[in-house]
Amino acid sequence: MRAFPVRLPSGVRYWTVVDEDFVVVPEADVFLRHMRFGRDQAELTTRTYAGHVALYLCWCERTGRDWRVTAEDLGLFLVWLKFGSKEATGVDQPSGWGLVLPGPGAEAVRQPARIENVLTGVRQFLLHGISVKAVPARAMSQLYEVAGDWELPPEARGVEATGYRMRPRHRVKVPRRKGERASDREIVELFLAARNARDRFIVPPRDHRG
Repeated sequence: MRAFPVRLPSGVRYWTVVDEDFVVVPEADVFLRHMRFGRDQAELTTRTYAGHVALYLCWCERTGRDWRVTAEDLGLFLVWLKFGSKEATGVDQPSGWGLVLPGPGAEAVRQPARIENVLTGVRQFLLHGISVKAVPARAMSQLYEVAGDWELPPEARGVEATGYRMRPRHRVKVPRRKGERASDREIVELFLAARNARDRFIVPPRDHRG
């Protein structure tokens, strides 16, 4: 499976998914055309989603799963993404049918942020499948769980809160990096570079309370 660009006679482009024989995967193509034209997403957005869907379909194919009914196994898909070699999980022409053998000391080949992005794209693909009845409706409860308002921040609770929300069942913890504070000299140079009022307005003031 791999992402593949498509150029229409009008010149508009989007990305789809093709198999090893360069045959378009119909369900993926319907989803990606909907993203490009039905939701007016950018071409590069469909390229990103096509890569995510290609990885998911590749995993389903290599592990003998039907992509329509395997939403509950996304936890295994995350392990496959994290520890699988490029040959086992890459969207470009794979060179082998390698097994994924995670264990003590195994090094991850994809970072959490990348895995979380792939998971987000796969959810969108499956949700679209539910909407067009290509995926059973029960997959919704396999993708999301209902969370009560006690899990919401205090300011979101109360009369105006919905009371419940949908929370993804499968998640990846993405570590957050603290940005470095700019020096006084860097702040001055930034304001000097902002030569008009509009640019200076969007430069946030420095917090001197630290």
